[in-house]
Amino acid sequence: MGTALIKDMNKDYLEAINHYENEIGINELPSVDSFTNLAFLYWAFASQQIEFNLPNNISDEWSIIGGNNFSRVLEKGLAKYPRNVELHFWKHYFPYRLFMVEFTEDDCKKILKEYGDEESLVPYFFLNLFDKNKYKKKVDELLHKCIDSPTAKNIYIESFIDE
Repeated sequence: MGTALIKDMNKDYLEAINHYENEIGINELPSVDSFTNLAFLYWAFASQQIEFNLPNNISDEWSIIGGNNFSRVLEKGLAKYPRNVELHFWKHYFPYRLFMVEFTEDDCKKILKEYGDEESLVPYFFLNLFDKNKYKKKVDELLHKCIDSPTAKNIYIESFIDE
């Protein structure tokens, strides 16, 4: 388990950012999770002042830094992994939540159809909001992964899943 992931799971988010940035900047093929976890942290800094920043002692300046960086990280990830379903999902989900850009159940299904769901179950937490029974098996698998690896991204996802 990498240092960035350990820092993230220990809620040492600013240190996690540094380690994720180093990993994606130095490694030829960093893990997709490094891109998604880093982009998520930046997005959370930009979008969740009360829910995320205040309880985790993230200063206001990080809100601006996060807003300037979450898209850059996703684009960098997509340049390395252009067919990754989770990167494509977050590329649409983050603007939906931050700027109220339309993102529907059908939009999410199109992403899954185009890129598949073999690499990531993450989009199913969003689809679960529309039909809990239809996606139950995938969401249960996703929930277990989130519990096993409590990064900021996974804690967020878990908060949308009813057990």
